Amino acid sequence: MAKQARLVTLPPNASLDRVVQTIRRDSGVIIRRAFDAKVFKEVRQEVCELLDDTPVGNGEFFGFHTIRAGGLLAKCPATHKLALHPLVLGAMDHFLLPGCSRYQINLAQAIRILPGERGQIPHRDDEMFPVQKPFEFMANAMWAIDDFTFENGATRIVPGSHKGEGMRHPPERDIAAAEMPAGSVLIYLGSAVHGGGPNTSKNHRTGLALGYCLGWLRQSENQYLANPPAIARHYPEKLQDLVGYAVHRPNLGWFDGQDPSIALQEDRPEHLPTTDFLLPDSEARIKAYYSSAA
Repeated sequence: MAKQARLVTLPPNASLDRVVQTIRRDSGVIIRRAFDAKVFKEVRQEVCELLDDTPVGNGEFFGFHTIRAGGLLAKCPATHKLALHPLVLGAMDHFLLPGCSRYQINLAQAIRILPGERGQIPHRDDEMFPVQKPFEFMANAMWAIDDFTFENGATRIVPGSHKGEGMRHPPERDIAAAEMPAGSVLIYLGSAVHGGGPNTSKNHRTGLALGYCLGWLRQSENQYLANPPAIARHYPEKLQDLVGYAVHRPNLGWFDGQDPSIALQEDRPEHLPTTDFLLPDSEARIKAYYSSAA
């Protein structure tokens, strides 16, 4: 009898190399209790208050017994610490930077699966970009606000599915439930087959999804509306960059000829010069061209 697929769980002090190697092999990895009790308490309080005020969704894909609330970075400031978690960003550096000069937040969403919700259709998040992918386009961090169990709808993932195009209807034995205690995080690739599990328990299951994608892609959630300048100017600089207030070289996403971070300044000049934002090799090629023509 074939064994049931399982995901590896690592301690919070696991090395980045071990995290990366596990994801490379299995499509994802669980980091047990990745943030401390004080941070968890703040995050849980903010997220639960938001979800308590949010109506149940209505959609074949997103579910009829699931509550989803976006714009978390603006609505729940404690989540900033999760978005900037060093181990998560270390994994994003490894898997996303080969395809871009900088990556960005793709979405920040709280998800509460209610009792009676059916299992989500197995899917790959990067399917929203209908092109051949020579490298990873997306990767995600699913933070457990409640304990994730098989019965209450723990995220389900097919280990190793990022390596092939098949697995649209994987057999049950190939699907691993990301069972983990509250405060843990599942880091997984956007090319991995996964989905929310069915909730057959009597309790809801709350998670916090933070997705990251290449800096030259359109984000799933419009981060500029979710985090307007009046709010984003108070974020840590790294988080400002992640939600999109930074140019992706060469010359993508500038504002008024400048890096878009200038939009966060309350007293910026009315008229500004246009500036190049080039990759080093592009700048060197341009300089060489003009030098040879002189």
